[in-house]
Amino acid sequence: MYSVIIPVGLLFTLIMVKKIPKIGGNVPLALLIGAIVTLICGKIYNPIEWAKAWINGLDRLSWVMALSFVGSFYGETQDKIGTLDTVVDLFRSLFGKSARGMVCAVIIAIVVGGEAFGDCNGAAAVIGLLVVPALAGMGMSGEKVAATIALGCMLGSIMPPISQAVILSTSILDLPQAVTDQTVNITFITSGILLVLSTAYAAFFFVKNQPLPADMIPKESPLTIVKKGFAGLLPLILVIVLIILNSIFNLNIMKMLLGPVYTFLSQIPVVKGLTNSIVMILIAASLITFIFKNVRNNAKDILSSGFKNVIPSLKIQVCAAFFVGAILAGGQIDVIIETMEHLSDNVIKIGGGASVVLMGMLTGSQTSAQNIIFTFFGPLLMNMGISGAHASIVGSHLASAGQMMPPANFTAMICAALVSSSLGKKVDPMKTMMYLLPIALGLAFVGFLFMYI
Repeated sequence: MYSVIIPVGLLFTLIMVKKIPKIGGNVPLALLIGAIVTLICGKIYNPIEWAKAWINGLDRLSWVMALSFVGSFYGETQDKIGTLDTVVDLFRSLFGKSARGMVCAVIIAIVVGGEAFGDCNGAAAVIGLLVVPALAGMGMSGEKVAATIALGCMLGSIMPPISQAVILSTSILDLPQAVTDQTVNITFITSGILLVLSTAYAAFFFVKNQPLPADMIPKESPLTIVKKGFAGLLPLILVIVLIILNSIFNLNIMKMLLGPVYTFLSQIPVVKGLTNSIVMILIAASLITFIFKNVRNNAKDILSSGFKNVIPSLKIQVCAAFFVGAILAGGQIDVIIETMEHLSDNVIKIGGGASVVLMGMLTGSQTSAQNIIFTFFGPLLMNMGISGAHASIVGSHLASAGQMMPPANFTAMICAALVSSSLGKKVDPMKTMMYLLPIALGLAFVGFLFMYI
């Protein structure tokens, strides 16, 4: 068991003890060191075998990296063609006649934006400032404004189609495309229910029900707003239609169109991540946006911003791939399974689930929680007879729950800083995090529930 305890304990220490010179708190570097120690503890000393382990890890996480990479550019194009502005105005027009309606409209609009970016921090930075004046104008405190924005962004990041947490879980478990699609379909339901609960929670606990001043209500009707921004909505509509065809009717249009090219790419290690059905749909939607003059004229900025925004995430994912590959090569999963054989299933489920949440809480990162803990815990769940789809829901929802909790909720910190700079007053990030706690507990409930159904 030392081959598991030593590398995982070291990884925890390097990530959490930020006072360690040059290494402490540096997640990519900690993952690299943890991977090397994992291989050594697994009695693998040949650098060639290390390289093979890394390639294997990259191959497993290729869908996640491709999704992050493509999703970053897709989000930038959506911003340039005004999709997000249209969505915000539409929901404000539909629901924004009262304070509670406005809060619901803002959360739903941000969820759509968060889904488009696939990253809660990116969505917070791009969309957050758009809605601060509207929320603050209703008398909400800075912390409640920040919590409303963070709530929408974090729910949007798990909402399909760009649900990085779900795709990461299925990649760690190396599940086939059909099971991945099934997991995404389940997430539509779970995230949809959580969205309803979130809007109700924010509407009743963040504001008093009161009419809005006339200048805060869009003067145009929903139909007029859609007509004006319809062109900008076309790529989003395409994404929705293609996902419905793929998920419900099992028609992968991109695979059908590309034919032999798709088959060729799907057989190349690591590169095959680009053939993921959702990734290909986003590539198609991004390319279509180039019919818009605003996208063509700003192509350089879109590519630059998209690349700049995704680099931090890709660095962690590439290093995490080495750690995942090292665990698979070093035999640590087999060691854990053998050790856990004598424990009851309930002890393993509760202990493992709590560990995933705790790692998310301490690192503020859903990806770290999944790569470090779920890499061990996921196979254990499947070894108990839990389906791959349900195990993936467990990993993604528990990790997302931990990420949403104090004390290291970076999205809440970003939102608090944005609101503070916009309103010119202090906004307490810890209080913002506490407002998010009920929904985080809801995510955790879903994760634990899927261990038993």
